[in-house]
Amino acid sequence: MVLLEPLVPTITTIHTQLMQAPSVRWLIGGSCGLLTQNVDIGRSPRDLDIYVDVNDVNAIHTTLQDYSVDTPVFSQTAIYSSILSHYQIHGDAVEVVGDFKVDALDSTYQVEVSFLWEHHSRLAVIGNQEVKVMPLAHELLFNILRDRPDRYKAIYRTMLASPELHMQTLHVLLQRNSWGLAFQRKFQQLIDSP
Repeated sequence: MVLLEPLVPTITTIHTQLMQAPSVRWLIGGSCGLLTQNVDIGRSPRDLDIYVDVNDVNAIHTTLQDYSVDTPVFSQTAIYSSILSHYQIHGDAVEVVGDFKVDALDSTYQVEVSFLWEHHSRLAVIGNQEVKVMPLAHELLFNILRDRPDRYKAIYRTMLASPELHMQTLHVLLQRNSWGLAFQRKFQQLIDSP
């Protein structure tokens, strides 16, 4: 995890700050979360992505206020909707993504951070802190929906190496969301030739 070393002070600061808001459920996602789970993404992360549910957006912003670049604001693109806020910590860009939803490939995927935090998150040791990271099943689905085969193929290979750690979560997320034929075709192609 040498690639994560530059972000260790930032992650440590976030962890320490958020201990002041113990009810907040937050997960590290994106490239940092992938690296902690040994997914080869081929480069160092450019920023840090933190995911929270809608009810934790204000609490996390208040706790990280000293580092804020802006205030939480609803954002919608062609396929994403979320409440975004941005922070600068030790020179690193941090994005907090609240109430994240993806609509793509005739599918709707709602990220349920508290549910994942309680039941399906993975623990990672970063620096001397234990932090929770997004499960690979989430990263797989998200990257299929945003058409990033470079990511989702690497994620799926990592999942297949330890299916007992990942496949139950994948099954649960598939059950809890709505998946259209376009997604199902892409997903089946991945399963047939990982």
